[in-house]
Amino acid sequence: MANIFEAQFRARTPRSQAMFERAGKVLPGGVAGNGKFLPPYPIYVKQAQGGEFVDVDGNRYVDLLMGGGVHILGHSPEVVMSAVEAQLRSGVHFYMAAEAEVKLAETVCRLMPHVEMVRFVNTGSEATQMALRAARAFRKRDKIAKFEGNFHGQHEAVLISTLGADGPSETPAPRVDSAGVPASTRDGVLVLPYNDAARAAALIEQHAGELGGVILEPVSAFGLGVVEAQPDFLRAVREVTAKHGIPLIFDEVVTNFRLGLGGAAEYFGVTPDLTCLGKIVGGGFAIGGYGGRREIMDKVVTPHTGLWNLSEQIFQSGCFSGNPISMTAGLAVLNELEKGDVHPHINRIAEKLQTGLTEIGERLGFPILVNRAASFLQVHFGVTEIRNKRDHLRADKETANLFHAGLRANGVMASYHPLFISAAHTEAHVQEALDAAETVLNRMKAGR
Repeated sequence: MANIFEAQFRARTPRSQAMFERAGKVLPGGVAGNGKFLPPYPIYVKQAQGGEFVDVDGNRYVDLLMGGGVHILGHSPEVVMSAVEAQLRSGVHFYMAAEAEVKLAETVCRLMPHVEMVRFVNTGSEATQMALRAARAFRKRDKIAKFEGNFHGQHEAVLISTLGADGPSETPAPRVDSAGVPASTRDGVLVLPYNDAARAAALIEQHAGELGGVILEPVSAFGLGVVEAQPDFLRAVREVTAKHGIPLIFDEVVTNFRLGLGGAAEYFGVTPDLTCLGKIVGGGFAIGGYGGRREIMDKVVTPHTGLWNLSEQIFQSGCFSGNPISMTAGLAVLNELEKGDVHPHINRIAEKLQTGLTEIGERLGFPILVNRAASFLQVHFGVTEIRNKRDHLRADKETANLFHAGLRANGVMASYHPLFISAAHTEAHVQEALDAAETVLNRMKAGR
């Protein structure tokens, strides 16, 4: 399907095109991460504030990506900027402990009572990697289980059966999703069907004696396109893992503090053993975190028996882990969320966007599915329901990519990924996005 919006996009973004050509000489693919490339080239941002940004060509956009879900208060919120500016004057990085690290940990543990202890790292990938390492060390077993289509970052153990699907749907076969990941990695991963309570529980029961941990996304964001775990499914997984003493890990890198202050455990009423954090908890700066039951964290993460006694404790460290800038920014965001105004607002705005997009699609004859969980959503074409990876693979991604390319050409930053609402978004922003969507779909309908 030809990109009927490309000429319009190129006409308004010549400086972004020039910047991309320059970047291609020194950055592989012209970008610092694969997700930042959107054809024909990325938009280069000059300045971002609230729910908007301006690119290097001077174009203004309503931003629905919000740093991939990072900016729950919007871009450059004053409460974060002022707190970080004060910390900058005291120091940026010490490679030593600082009070901000303690204060953020205390706040996380208070807001999420099931997280009795927490360790901070620098990325969501590190968070899931270390949570899995802690679980395996605690159970003294090497194999882990993950769910088909769930995305947990870019380390070897979880780049399995995320982007595609192999084998029968009821008993998925492990599938390596990246060059450079050894084929032998598959041997250490049991792949389970998402949102299939009976089959998932049966497979965990069958392999219980070899599993060191089970990891899942309570809401699968980037893997499935904003798909919630069904209540019976989540309860079944919790029951069978608890029965066999297998640590259950919730990957909440995306959902932490977006579903609510208590995270997915509060939202779904199901409590995991370990939780992975990221994005929002860093207040716009690089962060990851993992925490949970004291019994696990204290035994295999805390160096009680000597710093280098790695027969009992996992190794995890990092020069920038717990750095005062990320800690200070994260604390400022959580303090603001605790005031109680943000979540009702962003959920209402997200619902308005979901309802509006659905209505426009129906009126113009496009089969649009808008999945939403709290304040984030994703627009799909060609399917009426997505419960798992097999459903997701049937979605019309070509049409979805064209639709989002059209939005970008019309001043709305979006892609075929989750769209995130922030406290800075208003009903006026939603109306701009809906007007752009109607313009785009009308052109797609006309085929020109």
